[in-house]
Amino acid sequence: MKDWQAFIKSQPSGLKTGNFICDATDLGLVLVTGDDAEEFLQNQLSNDITHIDESQFQLSAYSTPKGRMLAIFRVVRISNGYILITPRSLVTSLLQRLQMFVIQSKVTLADASDHFARFAIQSDDPGITGHALLSRNTGEVYQDDNLISLKLENLDQQSRYLLLCLSLDQAKSLWREFSHRLAVSSFDAWRLSEIKSGIPVIYPETSEEFVLQMSNLDLLGGVSFQKGCYPGQEIVARMQYLGKLKRRLFLANFSTDQCPAPGDEICTSGAATADGSGKVVDAVLDDQGLCHGLFIAQIKKARANELCLLNQGHITLSPVDLPYAIPDA
Repeated sequence: MKDWQAFIKSQPSGLKTGNFICDATDLGLVLVTGDDAEEFLQNQLSNDITHIDESQFQLSAYSTPKGRMLAIFRVVRISNGYILITPRSLVTSLLQRLQMFVIQSKVTLADASDHFARFAIQSDDPGITGHALLSRNTGEVYQDDNLISLKLENLDQQSRYLLLCLSLDQAKSLWREFSHRLAVSSFDAWRLSEIKSGIPVIYPETSEEFVLQMSNLDLLGGVSFQKGCYPGQEIVARMQYLGKLKRRLFLANFSTDQCPAPGDEICTSGAATADGSGKVVDAVLDDQGLCHGLFIAQIKKARANELCLLNQGHITLSPVDLPYAIPDA
């Protein structure tokens, strides 16, 4: 939607970390349609897709046969198939890989990113949270012919939403309506919201780096241990029932005004080279210049506060509690 991008560029924008609205064009949309769409995705993704309908969405992962995640999605069921929401930078490679497994299935895969205007909201304003087009409960979806809106996990007692609009006119109208009550922010505000919520994301830089339990996806309802086979299922099941999980996703503040990038190495304090201790998942500065980051690392070292960024030992990682509990290793 080029007209949407032109409209967004005309809007004032800063970085606001509460009661904000922001463009979410950096999120991509994979469209999966056809008579066999449900069966196809059931055989590819980690969660049980038969458990959702058009009023609910779910988290799910797509992995290699070795159990390493290629992507994490929010999966939305629509009237003629499914929409998978993930970083736009992954969409092309994911479509190429998924297409390899279509074979003779009645499934069509497409990049739907250019067909929807996308924006995100975080607010505790009753005029927003009580809006007729926004669902009330976490995990719910509102849909009509032109709009899909998802109600995500609350953060700091504020409600969070993702909206996908097929109609450019409706997108502009809703944006104007909501932005009268909210600060217009950059997409970094949304990334920060996801980070503080403990929601993992895979970027090209971290593709094939992590098994889903390492990202806490098992704690977030992103995997079914009862469904049938999917790529990596044996690795995931073995780790769940027979193995001992040595890595988890953690949240921390980094003492720097230059946040690390996804995939940057985390090592034991004092190490001169990468030692496999962990990697950055995502990190963003807030409006006060404080860097918030998610990272996956060895549980023992993270809990003992023994970690630092590679070759940046002066940058401390101050642990922050996630909004959900991590079980003892």
